[in-house]
Amino acid sequence: MDPWSLSCLVVLAAGLVWLSVVDLRTGYLPDPLQVGLAVAGLGIAIAGSPIGISWGLALAGAALNGAVFWALRWLVSRLKGREAMGFGDVKLVAVGGLWLGPLALPYIMAAGGFLTLAGVAALSLIRRKALWRGEMPLGPGLAAGILAMFIAALAHVSPADAPWLKL
Repeated sequence: MDPWSLSCLVVLAAGLVWLSVVDLRTGYLPDPLQVGLAVAGLGIAIAGSPIGISWGLALAGAALNGAVFWALRWLVSRLKGREAMGFGDVKLVAVGGLWLGPLALPYIMAAGGFLTLAGVAALSLIRRKALWRGEMPLGPGLAAGILAMFIAALAHVSPADAPWLKL
């Protein structure tokens, strides 16, 4: 892996891990950390993303991801009669769009949902207490999904296997 790609990966991974730790401890995804990752993602897109995301695709990814997740948050909250997801999760997937472009959202959501449920199931088994009845932090699962998609793109997965890179 070339130094630029490795540097981008380290910045993204460090930011996502930091956000995940904070979310697990506090249930909150702090804006300053998300703004830092957003600025880095847009800056990398402008400078030349190692996965080929232009600044236009980065902005489209942030807008699409944010809009879809905001709508999902609104809908589920209305159906449940209470807030179903924090606004930090909406911002996190928008940040993911800056790094991955507009077509990665289904993969981020699938990986994020699966990894969140798997993590809760594992903790439930360890603690011998059902944890899925309370709140589950979605941020770490979404962060893992974003990181996994970025790594897959860096690994030069073929376009047939990486539809989020097609446009």
